[in-house]
Amino acid sequence: MHLNAWISSLTLAAAIAAVAVHYYRLYVRNRHQLTATQSEINDLNAQLTACRAQGLRASSEYAALVSGCGAGVLLLDGAGNIVEASPSAAKTLSASELHLKGKSLLHATLSPDLDECLEIARSQREIRRCEFRTPGAVNTLSVTIVPVGSTEQPCRCVVIVNDVTELRRLETMRRDFVANVSHELRTPLTSIRAMAETLQDGALNDATVADRFLGIISAEAQRLTRISEDLLVLSHAESRPTELSPVDLSLMVDQIAQRFQKQAANSGIQLLAETEPGLNVSGSADQLEQVLINLIDNAIKYTPEGGRVVVRAQAQIGSARVCVTDTGIGIMNQDLPRIFERFYRVDKARSRESGGTGLGLAIVKHIVESHGGCVNVESEFNRGSTFIVTIPLT
Repeated sequence: MHLNAWISSLTLAAAIAAVAVHYYRLYVRNRHQLTATQSEINDLNAQLTACRAQGLRASSEYAALVSGCGAGVLLLDGAGNIVEASPSAAKTLSASELHLKGKSLLHATLSPDLDECLEIARSQREIRRCEFRTPGAVNTLSVTIVPVGSTEQPCRCVVIVNDVTELRRLETMRRDFVANVSHELRTPLTSIRAMAETLQDGALNDATVADRFLGIISAEAQRLTRISEDLLVLSHAESRPTELSPVDLSLMVDQIAQRFQKQAANSGIQLLAETEPGLNVSGSADQLEQVLINLIDNAIKYTPEGGRVVVRAQAQIGSARVCVTDTGIGIMNQDLPRIFERFYRVDKARSRESGGTGLGLAIVKHIVESHGGCVNVESEFNRGSTFIVTIPLT
């Protein structure tokens, strides 16, 4: 009996041991699996952290690119509605970012041409470029539309907007300038060629005719010289930075007025200079001298005999104010807004007779503004004009 009990106990112990071994083996195997799984989880977490860092870096770089590229950027969804708008885009379109979101491009820009360009870009999945004017033709905007995304999904688009208003204005000015220069040069060149051909055809043998024609050739050559000199002065003023140095404007006004006394006397005009001493400015003496020469010379040329030209220089609220007043022919109101344009002449015939090139006041305006000042004109037709130059005092 005792033996059977002992055998039973031994068998039970063996069974328990077998079960323990089995579960121990399961534990060991599962522990290894758990360790491997934990290692994989750690690797995945590390990859996720790296991906998150890359995403944040990409987002930061994208934001820096959008804000620093100098253009407005819009993101359109598959329906063509704005889902994101950069601050620059909102400013260019004169709207807030919040106001733009959810709106169609047509609604945001009120441009059917741009909307048509967008539809072509989306349907053909190709980059399209176009220009359009904002309502009221205030600004000119250049737009590039870039489709993005796979072909299976509705086409999303990135729209890049640039304000090219100033660029187009400068291009127009350049074309007008070239056309005006060509016209101004063609007239004296045509005259010189005609006179020279006439002299070659036999007029040279007629002393009276030859002398008159040679005089015309000389006058037109001098006119060409004045145009080229004024073009050089304007080019230098626009292309070179102003070299600043102390300038005694009071002394300069007195000296230049004295220099023109003979010319004024020969024209029967009284020239007066009234200057307040101690008007010191910072600027280019040569350029400021050019301003005074052009204004005083114009005043004398367009003032009839018996008239008067007065040059006044005085301090006024931190600035030197120079006024050149004449009792000449004056300027009509419709001409005043354009008086400082290149080659613009109020009286073309009289200007050419007096040797004007149409560049003098454009030179004055550019030089004065490059010195941080401004120039204005007040005039009454047949009563005279006053040109007012204001430059900051040092």
